[in-house]
Amino acid sequence: MQRKRLNKSRYLAAFFFTVAIFLSGLIVGNHVSDMKLQALYNLQNELRVESLGNELMFQLVEKNLCENINLTSYTEEISKIGQKLTYMESLYGYEDIKVWSLKSYYSLLLVRHLLITEKAKEECNKTTPVVLYFYSNKNCEDCEDQGLVLTNIHKNYPLFHIYSFEYALNNAAVDFLKEKYEIDPNRLPTIVIDNKIFYGFQSKKFLLEYMDLEKRLEEDKLIHPEWYK
Repeated sequence: MQRKRLNKSRYLAAFFFTVAIFLSGLIVGNHVSDMKLQALYNLQNELRVESLGNELMFQLVEKNLCENINLTSYTEEISKIGQKLTYMESLYGYEDIKVWSLKSYYSLLLVRHLLITEKAKEECNKTTPVVLYFYSNKNCEDCEDQGLVLTNIHKNYPLFHIYSFEYALNNAAVDFLKEKYEIDPNRLPTIVIDNKIFYGFQSKKFLLEYMDLEKRLEEDKLIHPEWYK
């Protein structure tokens, strides 16, 4: 009889212990979900303000294009949005609809930025290379490595403009670029440098040499020594 009572006590203890673990997990899970929702809410509010701010900034840049095209506020804005996109994808994952909504917004901002950059090349005698990078975060073995290479190069040689587009995005602006450059989803990653198309992974050595970035950097240091102090 004593043994039965002990066994019953053990079963009850195990039951309550299991329930306690389950409830703790549920509470922690809800807390994490609440934190993610708050992060999303904050990000959406920021983007509402930035969307209008970016459009006004683009209009201001175009008022005196050749002078304003090199302003830090213009050249760095794209990078800021890209960082938020990376953060959001780390929170919600590749498939999440909220991530794709932000990607769509980001791609439209990139195209707007690209149009101004192309206009500056024509009107202001700019020779800065323009790089379009088409990739996919799904079913593309070399896309992540290619993205890291481009990021590393741009960090050390900020002498070219780079615009990255997720191939699977479905909006008219990106579709136009994909059709214009005949981007093949089976040949990603694809890089377009000043209208020249390169399929597959491109090494750091090749990209540095093709865009002549070492020479551009030395020339830029002579023209703008204050930027490299």
